[in-house]
Amino acid sequence: MAFSLGNLFKKGSGKPKISITAVNIKWRGAMHGMEGFEVKEKQFTVTIPFQNKTQKDALPFEAIKERFRSQEKAPILLTKIEVSDPFKLVSTDPKLPYSVASSEKVELKVTADAPDYTYTGPMSITLTSEEGSMIKVQINKVIVHTQMRSVEIENSGIIINIPKGAIFKNSIQMYKAMSYGERVDKVTLQKPFEFVNTEPALPFTINQPSSYLVTFYIKAPELDYAGPMEIYLE
Repeated sequence: MAFSLGNLFKKGSGKPKISITAVNIKWRGAMHGMEGFEVKEKQFTVTIPFQNKTQKDALPFEAIKERFRSQEKAPILLTKIEVSDPFKLVSTDPKLPYSVASSEKVELKVTADAPDYTYTGPMSITLTSEEGSMIKVQINKVIVHTQMRSVEIENSGIIINIPKGAIFKNSIQMYKAMSYGERVDKVTLQKPFEFVNTEPALPFTINQPSSYLVTFYIKAPELDYAGPMEIYLE
Protein backbone atom coordinates (compact mmCIF):
# COMPACT_ATOMS: atom_id res chain seq x y z
CA MET A 1 0.00 0.00 0.00
CA ALA A 2 1.20 3.52 -0.74
CA PHE A 3 0.07 6.93 0.53
CA SER A 4 0.95 10.31 -0.88
CA LEU A 5 -0.01 13.81 0.16
CA GLY A 6 -3.37 14.84 -1.18
CA ASN A 7 -6.79 15.94 -0.06
CA LEU A 8 -9.89 17.46 -1.58
CA PHE A 9 -12.54 19.50 0.17
CA LYS A 10 -15.37 21.73 -0.86
CA LYS A 11 -14.72 25.41 -1.01
CA GLY A 12 -16.97 28.05 0.42
CA SER A 13 -17.62 29.97 3.59
CA GLY A 14 -18.67 28.43 6.83
CA LYS A 15 -18.63 28.91 10.59
CA PRO A 16 -17.38 27.95 13.06
CA LYS A 17 -13.73 27.72 12.00
CA ILE A 18 -12.44 24.17 11.52
CA SER A 19 -8.69 23.69 11.07
CA ILE A 20 -7.38 20.15 10.55
CA THR A 21 -3.67 20.19 11.41
CA ALA A 22 -2.95 16.71 9.97
CA VAL A 23 -4.77 13.68 8.61
CA ASN A 24 -3.56 10.42 10.17
CA ILE A 25 -4.41 7.27 8.20
CA LYS A 26 -4.36 4.08 10.26
CA TRP A 27 -3.82 0.95 8.19
CA ARG A 28 -2.82 -2.53 9.45
CA GLY A 29 -0.98 -1.29 12.52
CA ALA A 30 0.89 1.51 10.73
CA MET A 31 0.25 5.24 10.62
CA HIS A 32 0.49 7.30 7.42
CA GLY A 33 0.41 11.07 7.51
CA MET A 34 -1.20 13.58 5.14
CA GLU A 35 -1.17 17.37 5.25
CA GLY A 36 -3.85 19.23 7.12
CA PHE A 37 -6.18 21.88 5.67
CA GLU A 38 -8.84 24.43 6.51
CA VAL A 39 -12.43 23.17 6.26
CA LYS A 40 -14.58 25.66 4.34
CA GLU A 41 -17.97 23.96 4.62
CA LYS A 42 -19.88 21.77 7.04
CA GLN A 43 -19.33 18.75 4.79
CA PHE A 44 -15.93 18.03 3.25
CA THR A 45 -14.05 15.23 1.51
CA VAL A 46 -10.57 13.78 2.08
CA THR A 47 -9.03 11.82 -0.80
CA ILE A 48 -6.64 8.99 0.10
CA PRO A 49 -4.43 7.51 -2.66
CA PHE A 50 -4.38 3.75 -2.03
CA GLN A 51 -2.46 1.01 -3.86
CA ASN A 52 -2.41 -2.76 -3.46
CA LYS A 53 1.25 -3.34 -4.31
CA THR A 54 2.49 -6.67 -5.63
CA GLN A 55 5.16 -8.65 -3.83
CA LYS A 56 7.65 -7.96 -6.62
CA ASP A 57 7.30 -4.22 -5.98
CA ALA A 58 8.59 -4.75 -2.45
CA LEU A 59 11.47 -7.11 -3.23
CA PRO A 60 15.06 -5.84 -3.35
CA PHE A 61 16.65 -8.08 -5.99
CA GLU A 62 16.00 -8.20 -9.71
CA ALA A 63 16.32 -11.98 -9.65
CA ILE A 64 13.59 -12.26 -7.04
CA LYS A 65 11.38 -9.84 -8.94
CA GLU A 66 11.69 -11.94 -12.08
CA ARG A 67 10.95 -15.16 -10.23
CA PHE A 68 7.81 -13.79 -8.60
CA ARG A 69 6.61 -11.68 -11.54
CA SER A 70 3.39 -13.67 -11.82
CA GLN A 71 2.93 -14.36 -8.11
CA GLU A 72 1.04 -11.25 -7.11
CA LYS A 73 -0.72 -10.55 -3.85
CA ALA A 74 -4.37 -11.38 -3.45
CA PRO A 75 -6.94 -8.59 -3.65
CA ILE A 76 -7.47 -6.47 -0.54
CA LEU A 77 -11.11 -6.32 0.56
CA LEU A 78 -11.70 -2.98 2.28
CA THR A 79 -14.64 -3.50 4.63
CA LYS A 80 -14.82 -0.42 6.85
CA ILE A 81 -13.65 3.19 7.13
CA GLU A 82 -13.97 5.14 10.37
CA VAL A 83 -13.28 8.78 11.20
CA SER A 84 -12.33 10.10 14.62
CA ASP A 85 -14.43 12.43 16.79
CA PRO A 86 -15.54 15.16 16.47
CA PHE A 87 -16.06 14.30 12.79
CA LYS A 88 -18.91 12.13 11.50
CA LEU A 89 -18.63 9.83 8.49
CA VAL A 90 -21.14 10.64 5.75
CA SER A 91 -20.09 8.40 2.85
CA THR A 92 -17.23 6.72 1.04
CA ASP A 93 -16.48 6.50 -2.66
CA PRO A 94 -16.18 3.77 -3.74
CA LYS A 95 -18.83 2.28 -1.46
CA LEU A 96 -17.70 -0.49 0.89
CA PRO A 97 -16.98 -3.34 0.86
CA TYR A 98 -14.63 -2.73 -2.05
CA SER A 99 -12.04 -5.14 -3.47
CA VAL A 100 -8.73 -3.57 -4.54
CA ALA A 101 -7.09 -5.85 -7.08
CA SER A 102 -3.37 -6.58 -7.08
CA SER A 103 -1.44 -3.53 -8.39
CA GLU A 104 -4.66 -1.49 -8.56
CA LYS A 105 -4.55 2.17 -7.54
CA VAL A 106 -7.72 3.77 -6.23
CA GLU A 107 -8.66 7.10 -4.69
CA LEU A 108 -10.66 6.57 -1.52
CA LYS A 109 -12.90 9.61 -1.05
CA VAL A 110 -14.05 9.93 2.55
CA THR A 111 -16.80 12.50 3.07
CA ALA A 112 -17.41 13.68 6.62
CA ASP A 113 -19.35 16.27 8.60
CA ALA A 114 -17.41 18.83 10.63
CA PRO A 115 -18.50 19.63 14.18
CA ASP A 116 -20.78 22.59 14.99
CA TYR A 117 -18.09 24.26 17.07
CA THR A 118 -14.60 25.60 16.46
CA TYR A 119 -11.98 22.86 16.24
CA THR A 120 -8.23 22.87 15.65
CA GLY A 121 -6.42 19.53 15.67
CA PRO A 122 -5.80 16.28 13.77
CA MET A 123 -8.26 13.98 12.06
CA SER A 124 -7.80 10.21 12.14
CA ILE A 125 -9.15 7.86 9.48
CA THR A 126 -8.98 4.10 10.07
CA LEU A 127 -9.09 1.65 7.14
CA THR A 128 -10.14 -1.93 7.85
CA SER A 129 -9.72 -4.91 5.55
CA GLU A 130 -10.83 -8.50 5.64
CA GLU A 131 -8.66 -10.07 8.34
CA GLY A 132 -8.36 -13.38 6.53
CA SER A 133 -5.56 -11.94 4.40
CA MET A 134 -3.24 -11.63 7.42
CA ILE A 135 -1.48 -14.44 9.30
CA LYS A 136 0.57 -14.65 12.49
CA VAL A 137 3.97 -16.36 12.32
CA GLN A 138 5.56 -17.30 15.64
CA ILE A 139 9.05 -18.76 15.18
CA ASN A 140 10.35 -20.03 18.52
CA LYS A 141 13.81 -20.90 17.18
CA VAL A 142 15.85 -21.16 13.98
CA ILE A 143 17.79 -24.36 13.33
CA VAL A 144 20.48 -24.40 10.62
CA HIS A 145 21.39 -27.79 9.14
CA THR A 146 24.63 -28.27 7.20
CA GLN A 147 26.24 -31.44 5.90
CA MET A 148 28.44 -31.50 9.02
CA ARG A 149 26.18 -30.34 11.85
CA SER A 150 22.85 -28.96 13.05
CA VAL A 151 22.90 -25.77 15.12
CA GLU A 152 20.16 -23.95 16.98
CA ILE A 153 20.73 -20.21 16.57
CA GLU A 154 20.60 -18.39 19.90
CA ASN A 155 17.88 -15.78 20.46
CA SER A 156 16.43 -16.40 17.01
CA GLY A 157 12.71 -16.39 17.88
CA ILE A 158 10.52 -13.85 16.11
CA ILE A 159 6.79 -13.05 16.00
CA ILE A 160 5.35 -11.22 12.98
CA ASN A 161 1.93 -10.38 11.56
CA ILE A 162 2.16 -10.49 7.79
CA PRO A 163 -0.04 -10.96 4.70
CA LYS A 164 -0.24 -14.63 3.80
CA GLY A 165 2.31 -15.57 1.17
CA ALA A 166 4.27 -12.34 1.67
CA ILE A 167 8.07 -12.20 1.66
CA PHE A 168 9.95 -11.50 4.89
CA LYS A 169 13.61 -11.63 5.82
CA ASN A 170 15.68 -13.22 8.56
CA SER A 171 19.39 -12.44 9.01
CA ILE A 172 21.79 -14.98 10.53
CA GLN A 173 25.41 -14.72 11.60
CA MET A 174 26.82 -17.70 9.68
CA TYR A 175 29.75 -18.28 12.04
CA LYS A 176 27.17 -19.65 14.48
CA ALA A 177 26.66 -22.61 12.12
CA MET A 178 29.60 -22.71 9.68
CA SER A 179 33.37 -22.23 9.56
CA TYR A 180 35.72 -20.04 7.56
CA GLY A 181 36.09 -21.28 3.97
CA GLU A 182 32.84 -23.27 3.84
CA ARG A 183 30.64 -22.72 0.80
CA VAL A 184 26.85 -22.72 0.34
CA ASP A 185 25.41 -23.62 -3.07
CA LYS A 186 21.82 -24.45 -2.17
CA VAL A 187 19.25 -23.45 0.47
CA THR A 188 15.97 -25.16 1.30
CA LEU A 189 13.50 -24.58 4.12
CA GLN A 190 11.29 -26.94 6.02
CA LYS A 191 7.61 -26.45 5.16
CA PRO A 192 5.49 -24.38 5.53
CA PHE A 193 8.17 -21.83 4.55
CA GLU A 194 9.58 -21.41 1.04
CA PHE A 195 13.06 -20.16 0.21
CA VAL A 196 13.26 -17.13 -2.10
CA ASN A 197 16.82 -15.80 -2.12
CA THR A 198 19.78 -14.70 -0.03
CA GLU A 199 21.96 -11.64 0.32
CA PRO A 200 24.73 -12.22 -0.65
CA ALA A 201 23.34 -14.28 -3.51
CA LEU A 202 24.08 -17.98 -3.92
CA PRO A 203 26.62 -19.44 -4.11
CA PHE A 204 28.56 -17.78 -1.32
CA THR A 205 31.65 -18.70 0.68
CA ILE A 206 32.35 -17.80 4.30
CA ASN A 207 35.41 -15.73 3.44
CA GLN A 208 35.44 -12.96 6.03
CA PRO A 209 37.51 -13.82 9.11
CA SER A 210 35.42 -12.30 11.90
CA SER A 211 31.80 -11.96 10.72
CA TYR A 212 29.62 -13.20 7.89
CA LEU A 213 25.96 -12.12 7.99
CA VAL A 214 23.51 -13.65 5.51
CA THR A 215 19.96 -12.38 5.00
CA PHE A 216 17.46 -15.04 3.98
CA TYR A 217 14.35 -13.93 2.05
CA ILE A 218 11.48 -16.27 2.83
CA LYS A 219 7.92 -16.69 1.60
CA ALA A 220 5.43 -16.87 4.47
CA PRO A 221 2.84 -19.65 4.67
CA GLU A 222 -0.85 -19.28 3.86
CA LEU A 223 -1.97 -20.07 7.41
CA ASP A 224 -0.94 -19.12 10.96
CA TYR A 225 2.19 -20.94 12.11
CA ALA A 226 3.89 -21.52 15.45
CA GLY A 227 7.07 -23.56 15.76
CA PRO A 228 10.70 -23.71 14.56
CA MET A 229 12.16 -22.57 11.27
CA GLU A 230 14.61 -25.10 9.83
CA ILE A 231 17.10 -24.03 7.17
CA TYR A 232 19.10 -26.60 5.19
CA LEU A 233 22.40 -25.55 3.59
CA GLU A 234 24.28 -27.59 1.00
